[in-house]
Order: sequence, then structure tokens, then C-alpha cells
Amino acid sequence: MADSALRENAVTPGQLLAAAEASPRTGRAKALAVARAADGRAANPFESCTRAIALGVPGLSVRPQVRIRGVGRVDLADLVLGIVIECESFEFHSDVASLQRDVRRYTACARRGLVVVRFTWADVMFDPDYCRGALEDVVRIRLQQAVRRTW
Repeated sequence: MADSALRENAVTPGQLLAAAEASPRTGRAKALAVARAADGRAANPFESCTRAIALGVPGLSVRPQVRIRGVGRVDLADLVLGIVIECESFEFHSDVASLQRDVRRYTACARRGLVVVRFTWADVMFDPDYCRGALEDVVRIRLQQAVRRTW
């Protein structure tokens, strides 16, 4: 909700932080963490929820709506580790043209040494532990790899 409020210009980051600071003592720490992490660049609540999961993964620092040369815009990315996270739904993957476009994008990521992790809405909403575990595994592997970064 915090991301959406910023995206819709309903509040400023300062107003969001002030509201969190004014919260009752119980829950204030969590409200402050949410306010500090809020980012209006997320395209939708699905991406915000995915980013919230990613924020809990040690060593992973994702940004929403990142443009990568030769790939285009991706939902979330940690360019230090070379990890792209895509939030997949039937809404944007229901025809041949969208499938072709995404296959090309993911191949472009692979050609640059990027790892693409794809989650469905059901993964994020109903099995966040699966998502967190997958991201933890990918982060661990990327930290162990000696891959020349080319993006």
C-alpha cells in the first residue's frame, strides 16, 4: 500500500515517514521499515509484494522497474549480483506475441550473464517462503560465482 500511495502521488516519502513515526508504539518499528522501503516505481501491488519478500533476503538489494541495455525494463533487479526478478501473470502472457517477446527478453538477459527468477502471483501471495527460499539460493550461488559482469 505504501508503494501504491507513492506511485499515485497520494503522499510524499516524507509524509509517509512522518505517519509511520507517529504510529502507536506497538507496530511502529514495522511501520517505519515499510515507510523507509516504500518505492513508488513499483508498477503494481504484485511487484510491491515480491519486492517485500526480496527485502528480507540477506545480500539481495533489488530496485523496481530497472532498464537494462539490450533487454528493456525488468520488474526488479539487483545489478550487483546480476539477478532479475519477473512477476508473471496471465494478463501479460496470454498470446503468442507476448510469449515471443518475453522469450527474447529472457534470452537477452542470459546473453548478458543475468539470472532471471520468475514468480507467479500464486507463488508470491500463497507461498512466500518458496519465493524467499528460491531467492536465497540464487543469491548464495551468485555470491559464489566468479562471473564477469557485462551489463
